[in-house]
Amino acid sequence: MSLLKSETARANGAKSRGPVTPEGRAASSRNSLRHGFTAKSVVLSTESQEDFQSLLDSYIDQFHPQGGVEMDLVQTMAAARWRLRRISTIETTLLNNEMTSRAKECRRELHCPDDDARLAWVFRKLADNGQSLALLMRYEGTLNRSYDRAFKQLLLLQSTRNRTPPNEPKPEPDLTPLTPRLVNPIPAPNAGDGRRRACPPPPGSDPAPDPTPTSPPSPPQS
Repeated sequence: MSLLKSETARANGAKSRGPVTPEGRAASSRNSLRHGFTAKSVVLSTESQEDFQSLLDSYIDQFHPQGGVEMDLVQTMAAARWRLRRISTIETTLLNNEMTSRAKECRRELHCPDDDARLAWVFRKLADNGQSLALLMRYEGTLNRSYDRAFKQLLLLQSTRNRTPPNEPKPEPDLTPLTPRLVNPIPAPNAGDGRRRACPPPPGSDPAPDPTPTSPPSPPQS
């Protein structure tokens, strides 16, 4: 799986808004009861279980998992995507809080900085003096690897399932005997020069006389 395909799958999963067809919505309502434990184990009390269930249903509607293993992989992908969204929220909140709490210190060092300069200053302070930002980035990398690993395994399982089994019986060969075709031994007339070729005489008959005239024998010399 190339990096471009992984990023495309990630982007499609992030933009998905759930099933839109009546059949998909009916399946989603059943999935809400079937996978409620997943939502309770992933979603925090301050987060929306309905939003997570919509995300999970969208993955189920897109990948159509069959069997428990494929369903587990789809749930892993949805849970990783949900936690990655949480990481983005934590990062934004962390940087906003630091810019607010250290605004005076930032102005003393940078002398009336703009918003971009304040953000870069706060990011450098967190990276140099704290562990929270480094931990956040490691956590994000772990979740991305978990998503990619589950996605690759799911595609491998589904490609194997959709592949034609190698032991499938082959069609029996056609054993119908072929009818021999008779070939005329007498060649056809030559239509190019307008002449007909003589047919060979049947066996046991006298040969036809030579139509070429011959000169009479010369008289004996005295």
